[in-house]
Amino acid sequence: MDINSALEIVKADSNYRVLTRLNITDFHQFENAPSDEPIGRLAVIDTETTGLKVDEGDRIIDLSIATCEYGKNSGHLYRVISRYDSLEDPEFPIPHEVTRLTGISDDMVKGEKIDENKIDKVLDGVSLIICHNASFDRGFLEARYPLFSQMHFGCSLHEIPWDLWATKSSKLDYLGFRFNLFHDAHRARADVDMLMMLLSQSTPDMSTTALSLLINSARKKLWHIQAIDLPFDNKNLAKARGYKWFEGSSEIKKSWYIQTEDLDSELEFLKEAGCRNPVFTPLTARERYKPLKDIMQRFLRQ
Repeated sequence: MDINSALEIVKADSNYRVLTRLNITDFHQFENAPSDEPIGRLAVIDTETTGLKVDEGDRIIDLSIATCEYGKNSGHLYRVISRYDSLEDPEFPIPHEVTRLTGISDDMVKGEKIDENKIDKVLDGVSLIICHNASFDRGFLEARYPLFSQMHFGCSLHEIPWDLWATKSSKLDYLGFRFNLFHDAHRARADVDMLMMLLSQSTPDMSTTALSLLINSARKKLWHIQAIDLPFDNKNLAKARGYKWFEGSSEIKKSWYIQTEDLDSELEFLKEAGCRNPVFTPLTARERYKPLKDIMQRFLRQ
C-alpha cells in the first residue's frame, strides 16, 4: 500500500486526523488573481530575538520577510513575489533558553548581518506589514531599521477573530493544527510560511478570508485615550473596562489608558467616572503597535 492510499484510509476514520507538514515555496501561488481586480502588496514578517525587551538591549537574531500580492477588493492572498531571510549576530551570547526554543546558536549567527538594502528591495511597493503579534515585532523592527517606523502594520493575532473557526487559542502552531498543518515553529521563515497559509483561509461560511478581516480592521481609525486625573476610587471601573496602566515619564503623567474605535462612548464613560482631563489622539495602522512611549510622544506634539 502506498502512502496516499494509507492516508485516505486514516482520513476516512473520524477517530483520527492527519497533519501535513507545511511546504511554501519561494514563489508560492495560493490562488489565481482575477484579471479585473486591483492588486496590492503586503509583507508578512516574523522575527526571533534574544529576549522580549528591545528597550533593554535585546536584538533580532532571525528575520524573515515574504512580500505577497493580494486582491484589494476581495482580500484574497494570491502569491509570494519576493522573500528575504537573514540571521544576525547580536554581538553577545544568545541566552540558552532562546537557543533551546529556536535552535539558533551563537555559531549559527557569528558574523551574520541583516542587509538593509535587501530589506528596501523586498519592501518596495508594500502598503501593509502583517505580524503575528505586531506589538512585539514592530518595536524590534523599528529599532533595527528606521524605515519600519513609517510603515503601516496589521496584527493577525489581535485583528482576526479566530474564534470564528471555533479555536480556543490564537497561537500560530495551534491555528496550524486547526487547519491540519504543522511546521517547525520558532524559526522566522517557518512562522511566516504558516501565517501566510492562515491568512489565505476562508471563513467557515466562505463569505470572506482571514486576510480580508485583518485588512478591514487595519483600515479603521482607533483612538488612544489617556484618563488623566481619573479618581483613584474609580480605577477598578477603568480596569474592568479594559484600561491599562501607564507608569508615566518625566514629561507625561501616570494614568490609565485605552485604545478604542468609539471615542464618544469612552469620553462619556470617563465623564461619569469623574475624569475631567482626558486627552486623546487618533491612531491609524501607521501608528498602531508602536511602543507605548512613542505613542505618548504624540501628546507632547499636540
